[in-house]
Order: sequence, then C-alpha cells, then structure tokens
Amino acid sequence: MARDNKKRFEDEKAKQEEARQKERIQNINNVLRSLPIANWAWPRIGVAFLKERSLSYTDKVLDNFAQIHMQGPIPIFLNYTRTDLARNKLAMEVLKNPQLTHLLMLDIDHKHPVNIIQRLAKWVLLDPNVWVVGGLNFRRSYPHDPCCHLFGEDGQIYAPAAWDKNGGLMKVAAIGTGSILIAREAFEEIQPPWFFNKYDKVWDDVWPGEDMGFSQKCREYGIGMYVDTSLTSPHIGEYEIGEANFKQAIDNGDLQMHDMKGVKLVS
Repeated sequence: MARDNKKRFEDEKAKQEEARQKERIQNINNVLRSLPIANWAWPRIGVAFLKERSLSYTDKVLDNFAQIHMQGPIPIFLNYTRTDLARNKLAMEVLKNPQLTHLLMLDIDHKHPVNIIQRLAKWVLLDPNVWVVGGLNFRRSYPHDPCCHLFGEDGQIYAPAAWDKNGGLMKVAAIGTGSILIAREAFEEIQPPWFFNKYDKVWDDVWPGEDMGFSQKCREYGIGMYVDTSLTSPHIGEYEIGEANFKQAIDNGDLQMHDMKGVKLVS
C-alpha cells in the first residue's frame, strides 16, 4: 500500500511539473509572437546594425534588415566608426539606459533571418543565466570555418568540425560577433574595454579581432558563451557563405579540423 501511494504521489508530481513546463513554454511563445518587440516586458533588447561606409549587396541583405526593423524593436543608432570602438560604444549605450536588459548586434555584411531577435531571445527566456548567445556563422574568407571556437583536449582552441543538426546551444570558448545577444550583466561584470583587438601574435601573422578580445574577457570573468547551432546568418559576398562552403573546404582537404563530434549541447 505504501509503495502504491508513493508511486501515485510521484506520478502526480511529474504530471504537475510537466503542466508547469508546458505553461512556461506557452508563455515564452506568447512573448516571442507579440509585436512590437519594443513592448516586451522582458527582455528589453536594444538592437544595433553596425554600419560600414557603404552597404554592399543591398539586393541580398536590405529586405531582411527592413523586415527586422518593421517588427518594432528598440533601435540603438550609432554613426560609422571603427568596429571595436562601435561595439564598445554600444555597450556603453546599454549601460546608460536602465530600461535595456540586452544588446543585439547585427553586422550588415550578413543576411540575417527575419526572426533572429525572437530566436536568440528564446534562449534567455528559457534561461536568464545565458548572458552571451549568438548564431553559428561562418567566416567570409576561405576556408569559411565557423566563427566560434572550442578547447581541444590539448588545451588549444579549434573551430568545431561537427555539431548537433537538431539545434540547441553549444557552449564555446570563443564567439564571433556577427549576430550576438549580450545581457547588460555581462557589461556590468566585465571591466572595459569589452571589445578589443589583439596584437600579441603579430610575428605569426595572426590578427585576432575584437570578437576574440571579448571572448577572452568572458573567459577571464567566467561568463559562458553559447552558439545556437540551428541559427545561421550567411556572410554575404558574391555568394552567401554558410555551412556548406565550410564542409566543401574540408572535403577538398584544404584544412585539418580538430574532431569535436563529441561536444555535448547544453539544451
């Protein structure tokens, strides 16, 4: 009898937890479906399109930017300036505005999915402790490796060669900033500059950009960085650059990638 009662209690508890989770997911979906985005109670996302001196390939990127803007996000406007300086200034804009909880930076040489705000916001709604999350993008120049890195067993940083095709968050050791959502807590925790270029490997002809500087700061401060493996904003050139181009470079034998197939997704 006692055993039966315990089982009924555990079954009822599991059903209640399942119902709570379904209600939570429903509430999150309701937020993500609501427009304008500026009316969301939380997260309050400031959206910035990082400007270049001119907008190239407008036929490929402009419509998506327009559709993102038409959803009514909170815009942060900044004049053209050096990229590392622009990102630091945007971080300062977030800190100066107590109403903003997050900064979303979208580079204009990418073709961003029109629902990119919702797809990245989903992760912070599911877990507010996710302070840094971006899309899985690929370098514009050959061999088009992923704009994120992982630590190998030897302690060195490598671009991942494989990931879960079903989508999820992959924790990374370094992250690109072409499409990245950052919580204000990260800027509050880290001492500026948040973004900086690194020149410690000049004689090796290696020139890490401001995204690698930001990633270094996140590691130093114990802030996790995550990539949504289902979300890509193709780099734009004469053609759209994504996963298929990277895989072709591997098939061509033009690079050797560290085998990271065993990387576990966190959600």
